Amino acid sequence: MVKYYCMYCNFRTIREYRLKLHIENEHNLDLLKTDLNKNESEKRIQFMDLSYDLIIKRFIKILNKSDKKFKIVENNPNIIFFSTQGNNHKKDIYKNTKKIFFTGENVKPKIYANLNLTFENGTKNNNFRLPLWLLYTFDKSMKLSKKNVKKFCCFVYSNNVKIRNDLCKNISKYKKVDCGGKCLNNIGYRVKNKINFQNQYKFCIASENSLTPGYTTEKILHAFKSNCIPIYYGSNTVIDDFNPETFINANNFKNTDELINYIKEVDNNDKLFNSFMNKPVFSKKWLEIFNDPNETFYKNLANKILK
Repeated sequence: MVKYYCMYCNFRTIREYRLKLHIENEHNLDLLKTDLNKNESEKRIQFMDLSYDLIIKRFIKILNKSDKKFKIVENNPNIIFFSTQGNNHKKDIYKNTKKIFFTGENVKPKIYANLNLTFENGTKNNNFRLPLWLLYTFDKSMKLSKKNVKKFCCFVYSNNVKIRNDLCKNISKYKKVDCGGKCLNNIGYRVKNKINFQNQYKFCIASENSLTPGYTTEKILHAFKSNCIPIYYGSNTVIDDFNPETFINANNFKNTDELINYIKEVDNNDKLFNSFMNKPVFSKKWLEIFNDPNETFYKNLANKILK
């Protein structure tokens, strides 16, 4: 055996030198594998086709409920969180990337999404019901309270929707409804602060743009936050979300005349009007979720996204 000595590396044979190189390479490979596995376990989430910063912040807050690691990235994601404001998520480079679809609008779940977060009831197409109102800021123990106001009813909307406009016009046959938005405006200006404006009234029209089961948005929540009795028209499953003793549900009446007669009765009967007060506005189901110290609902949602 030829002996070899190097003053720089202190190896006595070429074989010993090669063995040392092999050990070092194996060690470096193990480190590389460990690093790759570590990176793979950390989810890289990219939000795209979703332009509302408020909604993104709410989802990041929910994701923080999970014990799983994640970071928000601007490229090379392994999870894409998308909505309805574009089609970037459909690019070929994301063909094999996990996709999470969220919508607060009346849009059906996407068949190609790995997880759908929509208003829709049921779990078809990997759907998880997440009504839009839930992503807004609110007091979880919210109740209506008595207030000394004489103004009757308000209506604040920007978009013209026939079923909503017709409801407002019909109620206006009893008493004038003050319309402070772009739609049906009759007060001479557009309100800047919706909640403060609505707070001046006894009632508030809280109507969706369609009558779709499960599709409950922030409209009724804004009425509650304004301390108005909501006159709600929309999803026939709204009582899954909100306490039926705290709002007037237009779905419960056979026709508009019956609804308006009841509104008249509530408006003119203090005892009946006050019966809507001092009760939790949320349904028992949501109160249990809100009061769960383990935050099970939100942790389950976060884990579904980061799975």
